[in-house]
Formats: sequence, structure tokens, C-alpha cells
Amino acid sequence: MIRRRTLLTTALAATAASGLAACTDDGTDGSGASDAGGASDGGGGGDPLAGVTVSEELGAEPTLEFTAPLEITAAAAEIVVPGDGETIAEGDTIIWRHKYVDAATGEALQSWWQGAPAGGIQVTAEVIGQAAFDVFTTMAVGSRFVMAGWQQSADGQAYSLLQAADVDRIVSPLRAEGEPAEPSGTYPTVTLAENGAPSLDAPPEGEEPTETVRELLIQGTGDTTRAGDYLTMQYTGWSWDAGEQFDSSWDRSAPFSFVQGGGQVIPGWDENLLDLAVGSQVMLVIPPEQAYPEGSQSPVAGQTLIFVVDVLDAAHRAD
Repeated sequence: MIRRRTLLTTALAATAASGLAACTDDGTDGSGASDAGGASDGGGGGDPLAGVTVSEELGAEPTLEFTAPLEITAAAAEIVVPGDGETIAEGDTIIWRHKYVDAATGEALQSWWQGAPAGGIQVTAEVIGQAAFDVFTTMAVGSRFVMAGWQQSADGQAYSLLQAADVDRIVSPLRAEGEPAEPSGTYPTVTLAENGAPSLDAPPEGEEPTETVRELLIQGTGDTTRAGDYLTMQYTGWSWDAGEQFDSSWDRSAPFSFVQGGGQVIPGWDENLLDLAVGSQVMLVIPPEQAYPEGSQSPVAGQTLIFVVDVLDAAHRAD
């Protein structure tokens, strides 16, 4: 339900790995996008990474050497430098620092080391493609990897891309953890299931707020969120009028990530998830003007919405 842009730059800055693992930004098969490359496959006979060399100094910005244009006819992924941390498992949400290069031109498109946001992905075959999944589930935190695949911009332009990245961490825990806070009592009480999923004890009552209200439910102890972070969270949303749930990351068993302040989500989120300690849980009560105004293409357009948000991770830009 949360509005997200599909511009190439946004996808590259955030969850473009799904595009780099044989899917376009909308999750459909992106193999037709390989025409964005040229006539060369680097001599790899179908393996687009066979002719690609990636620098191995972990922590430093990776350099990618190959002969452009590089045709990508199949998604591929490989470990460049093995890490020594925890092994990534199916379903893990990982955070990385990355660089994206246009395979057709050799031009660097975005780099965390040059001020772009961090990124990450949930490691499932459905999200990242089988080729990447088979590699990622043998990879450890601290590894440097390279992937080849495709991405498509909002105007339909297809790109063949290379991504080199260092895996920084696995997001854990996948629920808020900290000390209970003292909300005002104006809004419904939240009850947590055994896995941490929230529910409202009763529908909201009284007059709807005209500006977004934020109430702290759990005070986390982690780093503080700030503009430009790659923010990972769990959330559930309810309509004010009926008190009915309309969306939840918990139901999908997949945390949600976006670049904070990047216009990828509704303003009520972009503007009210700043300056929160990781591990915190907040309730946001958001009027339609800061969510989905009348006329929006949303089933809850024109309604005041209630969200309970668990802040799981905040990956900062390079200092």
C-alpha cells in the first residue's frame, strides 16, 4: 500500500538488487532488457562475469574492470572476497554498501562511497532470482560480491547493470526491542503477538488529527535514524474510520525498506520516522493529506490512517 517511486535512480539507491537478479523493478522477468548491452559478453560464453574483474580491498570503493559494452544475457552472481561473519540464510534481510555500473558504457551510476544511500534486500529466490539466491545463501557477512542483471526505469528504458557490494550485516532482530514508553492514551492500545506483530485493542474514537501524530510505544537503544538512511522496518496499517487492517509487512514475512526522506513513501512516513533510535516502535496517526489524499489510486484514499512501525535498521550514507 505504501507509495514507492519506480525511477531507476530510486531503485538503484534502494532495493535495486531485485533488478540485478533477473527481475525488473516491478518484479517481472527482465531478460528482454539485455539488449541495452552491446555485442560483447566479455568472452564468457554466456557468463557475463567471466570478463569482469573487481578490486578486492574490502571497505574501499570497488573498481570494476571490463570491456564495454558488456552484453548480459543471463543473470549471474559470484563472491569476490569471502567474509568471515555469519552465513546468510534464506529469508534473511541483509544490508550492503554498493556500487552500480552501466554494463553498456562502463559508467558508474551510483556508489555508496560517493554519497549514495546504502541498500539491501531480503534473500529469497522470488525476490532476487535463483542465480543470486544460490550464491547469497553460501555467502557470509563481510563478503564482497558482484552481480550482473537488468533494471528498468519508470519510462521503460532498460539498463544492463553490474553491482559490486560489501555485505555489512544481517538485520536482526526483526521486531522492536527496548523499554516500554508511555503513550498519551488518546489512541487505541497496541497488543503484540508472540512474534511481535501488533494489533489494536479497539477501533479509534474521537476526532481525527489534522496533522500527523507520533507516539512512542517502545524506546529502542540503537543508532538514530536520519535523512538519507536506508531504513528497514516492520509495519501494520489500519483505517481510522473502521479500525480495519489494510496492510502489514508482518503478513508477508518481509520487512520493508526505503531511503528515508527520498520521496519513496507517503509524506507521513518520510517526515516522521526521523530521530528515532533503532529498536523503537512508534504509532503514526496520519491524515489523508500526508498519506493518500482524495483522488489517489489507493483503497484508503481520503482516510486517516494508523500505523504501528518497528524501526529495525538505519544504514547511513558514507560520512
